[in-house]
Amino acid sequence: MANHSCGRNRRMVPAHTAASEPAMRRWPHPVDGTEPMQCPDPSLQYIRCALSYQNQLLAEIRSLLEQMAASAPEK
Repeated sequence: MANHSCGRNRRMVPAHTAASEPAMRRWPHPVDGTEPMQCPDPSLQYIRCALSYQNQLLAEIRSLLEQMAASAPEK
């Protein structure tokens, strides 16, 4: 006689439990109007200032190019 107890008396184990999942951390979004913390490392401060200066120059170049494009005669 065949043994038909394959699926009987088994406990159902969930695929994952809430205890096995890592805790979710939410960081505040930086859009609240506050400035980022000052970097204690002087080299990072230098890089930050240099990038800020480059962004300013690029913005000025962009505005000059837009003025040139607006004043150029259309063909």
